[in-house]
Amino acid sequence: MDPMHTSIAHTDLPAAPTFVPPLDIARAQARRTLDEANALDLDTADSCAIARHFGGVCEVLREVLAALDAEDGRRA
Repeated sequence: MDPMHTSIAHTDLPAAPTFVPPLDIARAQARRTLDEANALDLDTADSCAIARHFGGVCEVLREVLAALDAEDGRRA
């Protein structure tokens, strides 16, 4: 078996999480997370802190987009 087919990068991604917060909560969480990420001093932060904040920003972006999609679905 080709080792590349068993690496994490080549595995099937799990389905998107089923939890979708209400839009106002997702928006508030996104603003708070972005504020924390913007406050990070990139000159002194280690790579783990940067990765943690990047992951947090990606997650709240996913939640905001899911909340927007849910809102669009409710209006349709």
